[in-house]
Order: sequence, then structure tokens, then C-alpha cells
Amino acid sequence: MGLSTLKRAFSLLSLLMFVVMSHSSPDVASDPSQEAMALLKWKASLQNHNHSLLPSWTLSSPNVTNTSIDLKTKLSLCTWFGISCNHAESITSVNLTNTSLKGTLHELSFSLFPNLALIDLSVNELFGVIPPQISYLKNLKVLHLYSNKLSGSIPNEIGNLNSLIDLDLGENQLSGSIPYSIGNLTNLKALYLHTNNLFGAILEEIGNLKFLLDLELSINQLSGSIPHSIGNLSNLKVLYLYSNNLFGAIHEEIGNLKYLSDLGLNTNQLSGSIPRAIGNLSNLKFLYLYGNNLSGAILEEIGNLKSLSDLALNTNQLSGSIPRAIGNLSNLKFLYLCGNNLSGAIPEEIGKLKSLSYLALNTNQLSGSIPRAIGNLSNLKFLYLYENNFSGAIPEEIGNLKSLSDLALSTNQLSGSIPRAIGNLINLKVFYLYGNNLSGAIPKEIGNLKSLSDLALSTNQLSGSIPRAIGNLSNLKVFYLHTNNLSGAIPEEIGNLKSLSDLELSTNQLSGSIPRAIGNLSNLKVFYLHNNNLSGAIPEEIDNLKSLSDLVLNKNQFSGPIPHFIGNLSNLKYLYLDRNNFYGTIPAEIGNLKFLLNLSLSHNHLSGVIAPSLTNLSNIKMLSLAYNDLSGLIPGKVGN
Repeated sequence: MGLSTLKRAFSLLSLLMFVVMSHSSPDVASDPSQEAMALLKWKASLQNHNHSLLPSWTLSSPNVTNTSIDLKTKLSLCTWFGISCNHAESITSVNLTNTSLKGTLHELSFSLFPNLALIDLSVNELFGVIPPQISYLKNLKVLHLYSNKLSGSIPNEIGNLNSLIDLDLGENQLSGSIPYSIGNLTNLKALYLHTNNLFGAILEEIGNLKFLLDLELSINQLSGSIPHSIGNLSNLKVLYLYSNNLFGAIHEEIGNLKYLSDLGLNTNQLSGSIPRAIGNLSNLKFLYLYGNNLSGAILEEIGNLKSLSDLALNTNQLSGSIPRAIGNLSNLKFLYLCGNNLSGAIPEEIGKLKSLSYLALNTNQLSGSIPRAIGNLSNLKFLYLYENNFSGAIPEEIGNLKSLSDLALSTNQLSGSIPRAIGNLINLKVFYLYGNNLSGAIPKEIGNLKSLSDLALSTNQLSGSIPRAIGNLSNLKVFYLHTNNLSGAIPEEIGNLKSLSDLELSTNQLSGSIPRAIGNLSNLKVFYLHNNNLSGAIPEEIDNLKSLSDLVLNKNQFSGPIPHFIGNLSNLKYLYLDRNNFYGTIPAEIGNLKFLLNLSLSHNHLSGVIAPSLTNLSNIKMLSLAYNDLSGLIPGKVGN
């Protein structure tokens, strides 16, 4: 549910009160019995007109003996569910939101409701077109048809509803362009046309709607540029134009909208720089410009937006440095600058943003060290600095971020050791340090991170042994230590990681045998130990790993025969045992691995004939048996 939808839900009661109690137009003479009959005719046209639908909509009453329809109507019409009337018993409001209505509006005779001020038929299953006859409702102030299945174009006649203050046609299947006549609705305060299939341009006429407070045209196929006249909407509080095909610049006139709290222009094709006038929007709480082609620098004027809670400028082509004025945004909770071309250092002033919960500066060209002031952000839950050019050590102060859930510093040039203070981050779930120049041992304090699900320390220069404390991480699903200088044995405690699905310890200097406790990892799918100094036999406990799809043990010093139980790993797709010291025959059971794509047994001491059962591997794409002592004939069906 979008922010605007929530706002609608909270304000509906006040709208009803406003429309019913402050209806300023003089009552037009009407016939309540005709109004009642018109509603019943429409009810009868609905596809679900059974007794459970609107049961109070009836002309019969057990307390009335007079057979006059007029008298019964006077006694019952204004007590019908969803109906409100004026003192003359004429309908002023029809509120049937979320009542499972299914049908069209064709049979609703709009001309018979001269005093109708509010229609809310939202969150139903109405379909078909919006009838042009809706223009008969001259006193209509609120029209809510959102979240239905209405189709066709918005009728041009909608521009005749001069009393309208709130128009919501969002979340339907409307098509065509926005009619020019929409600019005639000069009393309009809220316009929602979002989540339809509308196309065409945003009209200059929209600038005539000077009382407009909320404008949402998002998730359509609107194209063209944002009109300069948007700056005329001086009372606007919410402007959502996101997820369209808008192009061109954001005009300086946007700075005229001084009451604006929500600005969503994201996911378009807007270009040019962010205008300086954006700094005039002192009431702005949400600024979403992400997913465009904006370029140039982030201006110092952004620091004027002291009410800002969410700032999302990500996925553009912004360049230059992060302005120091960013530190003025003391209410900021979400800061997304990722996916740009930003350079330079992170300013120390970032440490002033003590309300920040999400900081994403990843995928830029930022450099320098990670500032110690980052440790001041005690409410931070997500810190993404990956894919930049950061260097130097990881500051100890990062251990102050005790609310942190995700910490991603990967693919930089960080050096030094992993600080012991990392063990303070007891809420950490995702910890990525891969692709740096980190050295030294993995601190045993890492075992404190019992909420951890993903731990990736690969592609560094880490040395020493894998700490036994790693066995404390009972929630770990992904564990990557590959491409380091780790040595010693794989600890038995690794068998405690019963949630593990990916285990990659390859390209290190690990020695000793595969621990038997590895058989406890019943959820393991990917097991990479290649390019180490491991030895001994493949333990029979590997037979327990029935979920395994990748078993990669090549480039080690394993010995003994290839065990027959390998054939029980029925989900195996990749089996690499090459460049070891295996001997004996190729077990016939390998032919049971029906999903196998790659099989590499080369560079061993295997002997005997090629097992005929290998011809059962109908999905095989790569088969390597070279550099062994095999004899006999190649089975004829291998060619199949």
C-alpha cells in the first residue's frame, strides 16, 4: 500500500463530515422515491445482486402499513447502508467502499441525484467505462472510484464537475490520455490517477488547479516533460509523478511549491541537474528522484531541507562530492545515493545524522577512509558502502552500531585487520567484506554474531586458521571464505551450522581431512573446497548431504577410492574430483546422478574400465576422465 493510499484511508471520515455538514450549495428539489428506485435499479444490474448484498436496500418495512412507495421511501431510504441524506431526505452521500460490488456504472442514473456531494465506490470490482453522464452531478465534491477494474478513457465531461475537490480514479485499468478538461476543476484539492494505463503528456492546464493539495499521476505511461505550470500549484503538498516516461529537466518552478511534503519524480527519464530551487522546499519530508538520468553535482542547497526524512537520489549519473551540508538534515532516516558517479571522501558531517537508519552510498567512486564519525549513527540498521574505492582500515567505531542488521563494505581497497569490535554487532544478519585487501586473522569475536545469515570474507589476504567460534553461528546460511591465505584444519564446529546452504572455503592453504561433522549440514547445496592442501578420504558422512547440487573438491591431495555413496546424492549437478590422488575404479553408482551436468575425474590414478552406467547421464555437458590409468573400450553409448 502506497503512502497516498494510507492518507486516503485516514482522511475519508473527515471528508464525509466535510461534505455532509458543510454542503454549501442550495438543495435542489428532488424526488426521494425516484432516487431510491434509481439505486435499486443499479443494484439489480450488479452481477452479485443477491440477498447478502446491501440487504438494507429495500422499500419494504415491517413497521409501515401504508402501501405508498413515497412514504416507505421517506422512512427507509436515508437509513440504507452507505447512504446519507439532507433535511429534505435527498441523497447527499453514497459510500460503498470495499463492499464486494461487481458490475458497471451504466445503470446508475446520475441525473436523478441533484444533491449528491460524495460518491465512494472504491476497492470493489466495478468494470466497464466511466459514463459521461457523471457530469450531471453538478454538486459533487468527492469522487472516489479507485481500486476497481474500470477501463476505457477518462471522459472529457469530467471537467464539468466544477464543485469537485477530491478526484481519485487510481488503481484501475484506464487508458488514453488525461483530458484537457481536467484543468477546469479549479476547486480540486486532490487528484489521483495513479496505477492505470494512461499515456500522453502532463498538461499545462494542470497549472490551473491552484487549490490542489495532492497530485498523483504515477505508474502510468505518461511522456513528455514536466510542465512549467506545475509551479502554479502553490498549495500542493503531495506531488507523485513516478514510474512514467517523463523526460527533460526538473524546472526551477518546482521551488514555488513551498508547502510540498512529498515529491516523487522517481523512475522516469528525467535529465539535467537537480535545480537549486529545490532548496526552497523547507517542508519537504520525502524527496524521491531515483531511477532517472540526472547529472551534475548534489547541491549544497539540499542542506536547507531540514524536515527531510527520506532522500533518494540513487541510480542516476550524479557526480562530484557529497556536500558537507548533508549534515544539516538532522531528521533524515533514509539516505540513498548509491548507483551514481560520486567521488571524493565521505564528509565527517555524516556523523551528525543520528536519526539515520539506512545509509546506501554503494556503487560510486568514493574514496578515502571510512570516517570514524560513522560510529555516531547509533540508529543505523543498514550500511552499504560496497563497490567504491575506499582504503585504509575499518574503524573500530563501527562496533558502536549495535542496531546494524546489514553491513556491506565489499569490493573496495580496505586494508588492515577485521576489528575485534565487530563482535559487538549482535543484531547483524548480513556481513560482506569480500573483495578487499584485509589481512590478519579472523577474530574469534565473530562468533558473537549469532543472528548472522550471510558471512562473506572472501577474496582478501586473511591468514591463520578458521576460528572454532564460527560454530556459534547457528543461523548462518551463506559462508564464503574462499581466496584468502587461511591455513590449518577445517574445524569440527562447522558441523553446528545446520542452516548452511553455501559453504565456500576454496583457494586457501587449508590442510587435514574433511571433518566428519560436515554430514550434519543437511541443507547444504554448494560445497567448494577446491585448491587447498586437504588430504585423506572423502568421509562417508557426505552421504547425508542429499540437497547437494555442487561438490567441488578438485586440486587437493585427497586419496582413496571414490566412494560408492556419491551415487546417492541425487540432486548433484556439478562433481569435480580432478587433480587429486584418487585410485580404484570409477564407481558404477555415479550413473545414478541423473541431473549431473559436469563430471571431472581427470588427473587421478583411477584404473579399470569406464563404467557403462556413465551412459545414463543424459544431461551431461562436460565429462573429463583424462590423465588416469583407465583401460578397455569407451562404451559405445557415450556418444549419446
